Amino acid sequence: MRVATWRGGSEITIDTVPDPRPAPGQVLIKVHSSGICGTDIHKTQGLFPGIPPEVLGHEFVGPVVEVGEGVDPKLIGKNIACTLNASCGECQSCMTWSAMHCEREPRLAGGFAEYVIVDQRQVHIVPNSLDPETAAMTEPAACVISTLNMLGEIEAGCDVLVVGGGLLGLLTVGVLKLRGAGRIILSEPNPTRLSMGRQFGADILNDPTEVDVVDLVNDLTDGHGVKIGVEAVGVPELVANVSKMIRPRGNLVLVGVSPQGSALPVDLYDFHYKEITMSGAFGAGDAFGEALETLPNLNLAGVVSGRFPLERTAEALQISSSGTGVKYMIAPHD
Repeated sequence: MRVATWRGGSEITIDTVPDPRPAPGQVLIKVHSSGICGTDIHKTQGLFPGIPPEVLGHEFVGPVVEVGEGVDPKLIGKNIACTLNASCGECQSCMTWSAMHCEREPRLAGGFAEYVIVDQRQVHIVPNSLDPETAAMTEPAACVISTLNMLGEIEAGCDVLVVGGGLLGLLTVGVLKLRGAGRIILSEPNPTRLSMGRQFGADILNDPTEVDVVDLVNDLTDGHGVKIGVEAVGVPELVANVSKMIRPRGNLVLVGVSPQGSALPVDLYDFHYKEITMSGAFGAGDAFGEALETLPNLNLAGVVSGRFPLERTAEALQISSSGTGVKYMIAPHD
């Protein structure tokens, strides 16, 4: 089979490797769609941990074509999406915190390939109401849902600011609207992404190159700030800016992934006396099933900006990194 191998930097090679066969407890997936994640791009830019050579891609979906010993053969033919890792269910992380932090099972990648082997414990059957391309967005949706679940019940009618209109930002808008948030402000300089905010439920669209978002939030909230401020880009300076717009006892949510080693340039005095709670977003595995149930309730029309065959993976990564679209897919069998 063919795989797209990251060799370091921006170098991607298309290689032929032996066809995989599932071992006991494993399933073989024929990859239909594999989404390009920001972390895939960050690896090629040296901003996220990664050791080449590596086959990138962890947001994939496709039908099961073969199962190993001990796996229900009825899975064959079903489209499945997969969590990033299996859960041993026994270690301290699995028992106490999150299966995503399992201390024994490695995290999954390898979706930029024609076929992928996964552990049956990672498998989630895609409902018939979801097409495979949409289902490939389950993992980012689960990241958003997981971190919002940590906030508990959303205060009905509360004001929300989401900075960043990529897929994670748009999904955050959509899920918060479904959960009863009030006015949602989406701040995004790209006009294509910004306009999509409406279909996800954003009430106020802000182009920060035209109207300062701090002034806008102050005007709309009489200077009090928003209950929930979400940074969905992964830029520490934007995180600091969002923190200034959160009301007392509000929440700062980091959905975007900042580069490893980033420092948070915030005034901790304000955090302390405004009693702000900050949380990150990673635990997709705990919310995977909920994400599959939620995606049909979101208007995802036009979110996929392009599909690329496997041999154009390097080009797809470069285009995705430009920020001109929303979501790009690798389609190994197109």
